[in-house]
Amino acid sequence: MSVTRHTPSPQPHWVVNMNRRNRSVSFVAAFLTLASHVWLQQLSPWLYPTLAVSFLVWPQLAYLRARQSADSMHSEFNNLVIDAVIFGLWIAGLGFPVWITFILGISITMNLMVFRGLPGTFQALTGLAGGVVAGGLFAGFWFQPATHWITTVLAISSISMYLLLVGHVSFSRNLILHDARERQRLTEQELKRQIEENRLLQEQLQEQANRDPLTGLYNRRYLEDSLHREMTRCLRQGDPLSLVLIDLDHFKGVNDLHGHSAGDLVINQLASVLTALSRGSDIVCRFGGEEFLVVLPGTGLEAAEARAEDYRRMFEKTPVAMGENLFSVTLSAGVACSYREVPPDELIRQADLALYEAKEAGRNRVVCRAPWTGEAQRA
Repeated sequence: MSVTRHTPSPQPHWVVNMNRRNRSVSFVAAFLTLASHVWLQQLSPWLYPTLAVSFLVWPQLAYLRARQSADSMHSEFNNLVIDAVIFGLWIAGLGFPVWITFILGISITMNLMVFRGLPGTFQALTGLAGGVVAGGLFAGFWFQPATHWITTVLAISSISMYLLLVGHVSFSRNLILHDARERQRLTEQELKRQIEENRLLQEQLQEQANRDPLTGLYNRRYLEDSLHREMTRCLRQGDPLSLVLIDLDHFKGVNDLHGHSAGDLVINQLASVLTALSRGSDIVCRFGGEEFLVVLPGTGLEAAEARAEDYRRMFEKTPVAMGENLFSVTLSAGVACSYREVPPDELIRQADLALYEAKEAGRNRVVCRAPWTGEAQRA
């Protein structure tokens, strides 16, 4: 036994549902108006069932036709043109009564104009003209422009109700559109906020990736990215660039005697001294372990040597507090300077050689090494 499955019809366009309500209400008003004219003018009673089919049955058939169509919006536009043809038939069939002609003509023209603009106006007029010609050919062309006052009142009431209905629908759609735009605006604001939060988070992560977690100074990764940039800038401006490579003296003994927590205190103490005595343009890095490197853009050899001496003296005079105990630690520094284009690794190597000489000379001192001479000078 086979089972036939029916594919559900797609939901009709919102215009189809809206027009069903509008058409049902306005066509009832039109039915009453035209029925009053047929009754008061004592026209053929066969017109009543025809009126019922045109204004009471057709609105429901139009809705079903659009709902079952694959393109409900296109079908609904065609329904509006059919409305125009029906209205033209009744205008001609009733002898062109002025008020009935006016309310039927203006209502269908407005309907099509609302959805299709100026082309909709031409479609409405064409549909009306087609209905008028067909009605005239079927019933003959005759004219009875006057209407009874009751029919006139009903006609005025009908068109007024229709205009109020159109106004209400327009207001309701504007509210929906406003709400949709407000939701979109809030969504866009939320999206911008999330994008900004992501950007700040990325900056924070990038900053954390470039910082030493113990001291908060820049790490070696950042140094590798920035040293070449600073050297290129100084070369372009004709300025020198100096490096100060610093190493703590007898740091292993500090850890062995006071513990690794004391070693962390010493490292942080040196980081504070270097930060306090450095300029905003200087780059202070923890180079690794107990080694630190300071990049001094625009600083010549003599000024860099003086800065290194300031680091050494200040650190030596700043004791480290470990509980109730105070102890002092010294440092050694090697200074290298470049007045021309030198590979960054070579300049670091020159500073390292100068630091090695400072260590060999007894520590707690500064040694300068000019990269273009290779000669060491003791401070």
